[in-house]
Amino acid sequence: MDCNPEQIFAYLDTIYSAPNNQLRVEAYERIEAFLQQLQSVQQLASVLSACQSDVQRNFGLHCLQCFLRNIWNRTTLEDKHQFKTMVFSLVANPDWTKHESLCKVIVELVKREWPQHWPAFVPEMQELSKQNVALVLSVFLRLSEDVFEFQNVPQQRRKDIMAGLNENVDAIFGIVYNCLVTNVQTYVVMAGQGCADPAVAGATLRLCKLALATLTAFMEWVKTDYLMQEDALLIRMLVQLLPLPHVCYDSSEAVLLFFEQKVKTLESNTYVELVTNTNILQAVAGCLAQLQKQDTVSNFEDNFSQRLCQIVCCIGQHLISKLITNSPIVFNALKLLLSVAKNEHVLSLVEPSLPALLDGCRLAQLRNGLPSETGHACSGYSQVQFDSDDDYALFFATLRSEACLALQAITQAWPVAVATHLLETLSKDTAALSNQDPAAPLAARSPIVVHWDGLANHCEAVLARLPTCLDSGGVDPASSDRVRDGAKAATDALLNAAPVCQPQLRTCLLTALTAFLPFLASDRGLTLRAVQCVFNTLRDTPGSRNRAQREMRKHAVVCLLRLCKTWPDGVLPLLNEYCTEVTQLCQLDQLSVFESASLIESVVLLSNHLPELSSRRATIEGIMLTTMEQWLAPDLTGALSDPARFLRAIGLDRPTVDSVANFQAGRIQLHQCLMTIYNAVRSCSAPTDGHASPVAELAGRAWPNLLRFAHCLHCLHTPAMRALFHPDYSRVFDLDNCQKCQIMGIPYSRKRAEDGEAESAGKTPIQKMHTFLTEAHSTVLRAIAHTYKSVPDIVDDWQLAEHLASESDLPHLPDLLLTDVIRSLSSVAVRDRPAVTGELAGHFCRRLLDHTLARLNERWTAFAANSNDNDNNCGDADGEGDGDGDADLSDEVISEQCLRRLSRAFLDLLHCLLLCGRTGGGGLNQGTAASAMDSSSTLPVPLVEREPQLAAGVLTCLYEAIAWPDGPASQRAAVWAGPVTRQLAGQLAADSDAPRRLLMQVLRALHQHGASGEAAVACLVQLFLCLYDCFHRADAFRTGLAEWTRQPAAKLEELDSRLGLRPGSRPVAEKTKRDVARRFLESVIGKPLSEQFKLAQNYKNLPPLFKAAWRRKRTEDANGRENLDGIVSLFASVENAAS
Repeated sequence: MDCNPEQIFAYLDTIYSAPNNQLRVEAYERIEAFLQQLQSVQQLASVLSACQSDVQRNFGLHCLQCFLRNIWNRTTLEDKHQFKTMVFSLVANPDWTKHESLCKVIVELVKREWPQHWPAFVPEMQELSKQNVALVLSVFLRLSEDVFEFQNVPQQRRKDIMAGLNENVDAIFGIVYNCLVTNVQTYVVMAGQGCADPAVAGATLRLCKLALATLTAFMEWVKTDYLMQEDALLIRMLVQLLPLPHVCYDSSEAVLLFFEQKVKTLESNTYVELVTNTNILQAVAGCLAQLQKQDTVSNFEDNFSQRLCQIVCCIGQHLISKLITNSPIVFNALKLLLSVAKNEHVLSLVEPSLPALLDGCRLAQLRNGLPSETGHACSGYSQVQFDSDDDYALFFATLRSEACLALQAITQAWPVAVATHLLETLSKDTAALSNQDPAAPLAARSPIVVHWDGLANHCEAVLARLPTCLDSGGVDPASSDRVRDGAKAATDALLNAAPVCQPQLRTCLLTALTAFLPFLASDRGLTLRAVQCVFNTLRDTPGSRNRAQREMRKHAVVCLLRLCKTWPDGVLPLLNEYCTEVTQLCQLDQLSVFESASLIESVVLLSNHLPELSSRRATIEGIMLTTMEQWLAPDLTGALSDPARFLRAIGLDRPTVDSVANFQAGRIQLHQCLMTIYNAVRSCSAPTDGHASPVAELAGRAWPNLLRFAHCLHCLHTPAMRALFHPDYSRVFDLDNCQKCQIMGIPYSRKRAEDGEAESAGKTPIQKMHTFLTEAHSTVLRAIAHTYKSVPDIVDDWQLAEHLASESDLPHLPDLLLTDVIRSLSSVAVRDRPAVTGELAGHFCRRLLDHTLARLNERWTAFAANSNDNDNNCGDADGEGDGDGDADLSDEVISEQCLRRLSRAFLDLLHCLLLCGRTGGGGLNQGTAASAMDSSSTLPVPLVEREPQLAAGVLTCLYEAIAWPDGPASQRAAVWAGPVTRQLAGQLAADSDAPRRLLMQVLRALHQHGASGEAAVACLVQLFLCLYDCFHRADAFRTGLAEWTRQPAAKLEELDSRLGLRPGSRPVAEKTKRDVARRFLESVIGKPLSEQFKLAQNYKNLPPLFKAAWRRKRTEDANGRENLDGIVSLFASVENAAS
């Protein structure tokens, strides 16, 4: 049939408008005959050129599709080229591009020609995307669906197209990626402005939905690397779209496909970082919470809720599969997952995976994979990641902690299921212990020990929250009773297995038993059996004990303390028998100081639960009778009254062999008495009815000897006492490597391995004496502080000052011990009892603070001078130290670290005093107070109103501290210098020279810390602004500032204007003020603030921990003198100034 386009279009009109059905059928048959007779491109061209309406254009595109399906393979190359040219001529016409059929024509053309016969297809699409990106996205969307989803392409052509897509993935995915990034960001902004409605968003919303659909189709074949580029920006944008109503479902589909298909190949840490950084779980939780607030939910919203739950479960399943990688970050994400798993759909979908999840957490708690264990499967990873077992131990501690927190979250979600799984596992493993030979030696790293160590930790994590969950009412009573009965049965099995196990295993069983203590409160029989198990563990172990036995006894004592403190109901009715058992055990020589003191402490803890105060007092006095007799013995009191006699009593004047043989037992007994008194005073709770503490009378009797003991320990450091030491003990106060490592934060075992030092079987006589003196000093200070806290009325300020802050002792006390004195008093006596701080702020506090501040000023001055000498010796060196910085325990390094610790302890004490705001005996002088508080705190106003002299002393000390070469201490002092300055501005203005002195200290601090970092600079700039705001009108202040900065008066007037301080000036924002002050100070100091560190730091592969200070290269003038720019010249030495 030979029809022209006008006739065909007439038949089209008949189909759409004819009233007679017969006419429509005839028109349809003629159109179909026409389509079958299409044989040339020229015919197509004539039809397309005649199209005027949308119906005619749609028919023209249908003709193109029929031509492709019917005769494309018989068409000549020239006609194919004309066909392509004709199709792409339509792309430039907006009347044609709005039809979806044009996209179908291009896709059909691609399926037949690309990539073999149309190599320029992708570049042409790239060029076309600049003009009509929607058409390009539609082409790739339909092509991807046909090839990967519907698979309606012949197999060979499908393989060719897939190969072409993979070869051109960069260009193709770049088109989709750029469109999605641009339009998503635009749509998110529009949504934030309230313009997310489809009628307003228009083309942007349509492009977003089209790009999301294309991306979803691409999930089938695009590699994960492309989706993760730019820190997973694409996934983060999809997460941003989840709360937006018109694109939420499209974005959730893409997110679900990504987590289902594309994350399997990701490493564990990469996957969890993706989950954490994209905030996917928080976004899902927010959407679920929003949906649950609605009264009615549509079908669409219900489907969206189901999709969100599928996303959460998919994330959780991958987390479960990756638990065996032993990474703490996995447990962080797991906690986050469980925190949003509140929706019933999520809980029901995750619960089937619960056993695998619990087993994975338990496996992660096993201490496996040490670098030294070459035979273990996990050791290959640890040998690459960690240098030593100590490094791995630090990592494993974090790992186990995160696993415990994750288990606690799981327990809160499914308490009964988790408890059932734990009890079944514990029952099976406890029964297997019967096969162990109690006499067989067992190594610390034996598989069964490692297994039970992890299982005991697993019990602690699960049972920490389980009683609360069972009592909360969310569990039915029958299930709760079943869990409690199972817990008692498990406890019974542990008690039966413990006596026949080796020490390593019994330690683990005692740990698990401690976790089950909450379930024994209602069962007195099991409670008494647990107590007897602990007593037998302490009684049956021989006197000469190895490390495993010591650990076992320690866990037994901890179990007893927890029982007596928190769950005493089973033991309290048999208190007399319990006290008798403790007394008999304490009479045995095989108890250590810690064990003996802890047993007596357990009785004190039990007495706290007695209802009558007289019964509490009688119990404590009875159990402490032997200890107090020894502590108040005339011989001991006489020895403590005379430091020289005390020195002889502990054997410091005798040779080491004689000292150990004849005096070691006495030292142990003395330390045991001291530790017992400290534990009793600390653990005894005060009555709530206002009566005196039950331990008050006992503490009052022990108090004088406590002060004498502390005084004797301090006197041992004076030259007169040191002269009486035997030469064997001449270096007894030298810090050993263990203490040095504690000061520097270095694991001692690693340091010992680096030095080739073997672990000795016991301590040398000098080490024993050093340990006694160090531990006794720490214990007696804590005992004094807690005694003062419990019974403040016994404190006499003069007595305290003479024993703890004697003017003859303090100068010889090492920085480390002086730090202990300050920290003990500030952490307990001042902070916990602010109402009685007036006593501490009397003679004792004045003497201690005066001496400490003078020492700090002297030490920091010497430190700064020594640093300058080192700079001169270094010349222009890059500041690189010698040797391995991680193991540098030289005297200079340790001394500097102790000095920094003393500075911060000093500020801590004054922090407490300022918070209390009380003084006694008339305030402190100007050199005896300092404050370093958090920025969130506020200065107590009564301190300034009631004690102006103390406040002035605080202010002076603050401004001295900001210039110390200790960055953290300086920063803390600067934080509070501003509030104190504002409150004392009126008093300071009366002294014309005071503001100048304070300004000089700020400039000194800036010169010292200007290169220390942004935080320090910000504090000092804020302090300068405070000073300038308070005193900018003072003539002396402005004169000094103009003289030091070498700026004319007009420049300062300009500064006033820019800071908004001139009358009539407009308000200035705080950030603008800080920027103006910063630029002004940079011109004064002569160097950019915070920049020197960046220029000076020289990073190496393994930089040492301690580096020589960086020094700017000197410049000299024509006469050979050093140029000192800006404020540097103010602090130059006298010799340089003279020259």
